[in-house]
Amino acid sequence: MEKNRIKRPSLKKAKRMLRAMPTDMFGDVEIDLSTLPCLRKVQKEKITANLDTDLLAEIRSFARKNKVSYANVMNDILRKAFGLS
Repeated sequence: MEKNRIKRPSLKKAKRMLRAMPTDMFGDVEIDLSTLPCLRKVQKEKITANLDTDLLAEIRSFARKNKVSYANVMNDILRKAFGLS
């Protein structure tokens, strides 16, 4: 069974589309696409962590319902908890 995956936008494709847009519509506007969270390249590190079974089950259930990885959900939770988002 194939999972429905949400594709992340390609930075190269977004820049190409931006350059292809007519300048008479919007003028000569510079847009900094690197500030978009979905295009940010974050350094990743693998770790081992022991989580309570019920907590991990809730995170995995939430991730499945929203069709995202549970690692991304945990990262989002931790970023908010530490005021990094």
